[in-house]
Amino acid sequence: MKLSLQFKVSALVLLLVTPIFLFLYYTNIYSTNIVREKVAKSASDTLTLHLGALDELLEQTSTYLLRTSNESMLLELYSESDPESVNYYLSIRKLMDQWYSDVSYYSSIRSVFVYHLDRDELFLSSQKEYYKEKDAIRSGLSSQLKTFKLPTSLKWEIVTVGGEPVLFKVLPDKSGRLLIGVLVSIDSLAQPLTQLESVSSDEKIGIISKDGNLLWGQFSKEDLALLRSKLNDQSNHASASIRLNDGSSYLFVDKPSIFSDLNVFILLDEESLLDELPMFQRVIKAIPIAVVVILVIMFFLLNRLVFKPIQQLTSGMRILGKGQLDYRLKEGKSKEFQLITEQFNRMAEQIGNLKIDVYEEKMKVQQAELKHLQAQINPHFFLNSLNIVFHLVELQKYSLIKKMIAHLVSYFRFIMSTNDTWITLTSELNHIRNYMEIQMVMYPGKLSFHDRFPKELENALIPPLLVQPFVENAIKHGFINNTKPFRVNITINEEVGKDDALYMVIQISDSGPGFSELQLERLNLGLYEKDPTDRQLGIWNVRRRLSMFYNEQANITFYNDPQGGGVIKIMLPIHRRL
Repeated sequence: MKLSLQFKVSALVLLLVTPIFLFLYYTNIYSTNIVREKVAKSASDTLTLHLGALDELLEQTSTYLLRTSNESMLLELYSESDPESVNYYLSIRKLMDQWYSDVSYYSSIRSVFVYHLDRDELFLSSQKEYYKEKDAIRSGLSSQLKTFKLPTSLKWEIVTVGGEPVLFKVLPDKSGRLLIGVLVSIDSLAQPLTQLESVSSDEKIGIISKDGNLLWGQFSKEDLALLRSKLNDQSNHASASIRLNDGSSYLFVDKPSIFSDLNVFILLDEESLLDELPMFQRVIKAIPIAVVVILVIMFFLLNRLVFKPIQQLTSGMRILGKGQLDYRLKEGKSKEFQLITEQFNRMAEQIGNLKIDVYEEKMKVQQAELKHLQAQINPHFFLNSLNIVFHLVELQKYSLIKKMIAHLVSYFRFIMSTNDTWITLTSELNHIRNYMEIQMVMYPGKLSFHDRFPKELENALIPPLLVQPFVENAIKHGFINNTKPFRVNITINEEVGKDDALYMVIQISDSGPGFSELQLERLNLGLYEKDPTDRQLGIWNVRRRLSMFYNEQANITFYNDPQGGGVIKIMLPIHRRL
């Protein structure tokens, strides 16, 4: 019996399709396992990376706490001072100022505090409201502070302060009378993890303590019980499946912290991970029909409908890449390629417009950056000034109160009105005098200030807040010995530069200890500008604005006066009102 051609073709197609179908079926199962393993490995690596950054923050904070407890002269002064003495209040104020700066710089630190065991005194600097945080620490850490014992582990302790779980560590000072502690907000440590969670809505991330308490994240009680069982399962491998109350199965990956008893975990929706894999099953079902159809018309249709339009599109992209932005493709014959052609032509037009938009946006960003650089208000100075006014009110020194408030009003009026691109030299110096008068009220009989400049430079124009940051730095870093008078001088002269042009030379000098050799090297070479910190933000600000206003014509030089003290020399072209 002869077989029909239809049967032969059908058998041949079946013979061709069956091995492909089996291969794709095996590939589907294999791909599922590979995807799960790769995703689990990727999630594990990502968690390791973020947990490493978290542990590095904790290690840095531990180092900061150890350095503070062992090296702070202010802590020693506070410990040994009588509560009625000037040194007592001075040491507290200096400590609060220093720690306020530290808390602002170390974003993970919630609070730094000192507790006097003998006096039952607690002082702190915090990102929270002062008195609420003080009450929260007293109520939450009372037992740890009053029954303090040297820690037997390097790990941070998990405690609840003000209804919020935080990481806590405390160390004694050299005298043994003080406890210096740090609270680290778990929310701030978890902020980098929110970026992972925002990548996909199918991911759930959380932080859980060793004893099973949820520290960060949102999970129901039932889901939390399942998570605890996974964490307590010693046979749990790098990743495992877990089914939550929402009915979905999740790939569970966790990593423990080195420096604290907490685990970071991530749950990945397995259905979303394997979203694309059912495509293999659809392909398997379509293969018998597709083979017959494709063998007949594939080459003809592909060449006419696909390959030729793609070649035209590729050629057009090459031409566009060479900068010929006026090139346009001809309208395609098929609907799909007609849409691609329209999008290509629209893209070419948008690229041309984008060049103009990018240039305009750069100009706007530069202007915004300039405004930002001009508007710098020091919160420490503002708070200290209010504190001084408060004490003057208590002492009923009304003349000093009026003087202080008048200078504060002038000082902050100037700060708030730095929208002007240029101001007169006289305006800048008047602002500095207000600043110094306020400092003189804070430190009566300890500070003096003098300025000297030729009358013809009174109306010379300079960018606002150009000189004041250096005067502020002189007070902050040079006035370290409160028992000796401290002097700040500003001298301004005209000088002919190397290009025979007339320059204004501004010299700010003080009677402090001056700069170290390392500081002079870094300041004069501008090395700090690659990574400016809040300690040098004022200098970076001035450097940046000098570059924006004067290009390479202005410069700053730092050196020490042979007779003592540091000197900053600013040399810039003279601008006058037209």
